[in-house]
Amino acid sequence: MTELKLAAEKREGIGKSVARKLRRGGKIPAVLYGEIEDPIKIAIDEHDLNVGLRGHHSVIVLEIDGEPHKCIIRDVQYHPVTSRILHVDFMGIKAHERIQMEIPVEFEGKPEGVKEGGIFDEIKRILEISVLPENIPDVIKINVDNLEIGQSIRIKDLQFDGFDVLGDPDDVICRVEAPRGAEEVEEEEVEEEEMEPEVISKGKEDKEEE
Repeated sequence: MTELKLAAEKREGIGKSVARKLRRGGKIPAVLYGEIEDPIKIAIDEHDLNVGLRGHHSVIVLEIDGEPHKCIIRDVQYHPVTSRILHVDFMGIKAHERIQMEIPVEFEGKPEGVKEGGIFDEIKRILEISVLPENIPDVIKINVDNLEIGQSIRIKDLQFDGFDVLGDPDDVICRVEAPRGAEEVEEEEVEEEEMEPEVISKGKEDKEEE
């Protein structure tokens, strides 16, 4: 687990006009929840936040007026056109309390099925986990070397020390599909097999009618 340190300052006022003024000054409005009864309204340097979010940092230490606050990102709002960050919600964490959070997935290796011409399909790139703060991973690494054509990895197949993966146990995370050409040939064979009994059956009916 790596930590990202960000300097923040308390801010006064709320509303769109205040937020626009902050953004014009290169600051992003944000809120820190969970540590105390009342949320802490803060502002963070936009450049520092953008640079920090490019890396895999699960835990963030906000330095608010010189005091460190360990937290995670709970929500980020982006501009629908420019994709610029508009607002961030942070959630404070405590050392001995489990939290639920989303972690990016990183697939390692090359599936055997791909070596045979199959297509590797990444279904989920993010997984939700239940974890203690000291065990938060930066990424969830999943080895796919042994996957053959037609095989998949589901949530129930995953076991990690330090955290539990949440969700439907049968949800597929990744799989190796047959090559496109092989699928089309198989479909044609199935169609032919389905049509043959119908022809035989129709001929029998015609004989009976005669």
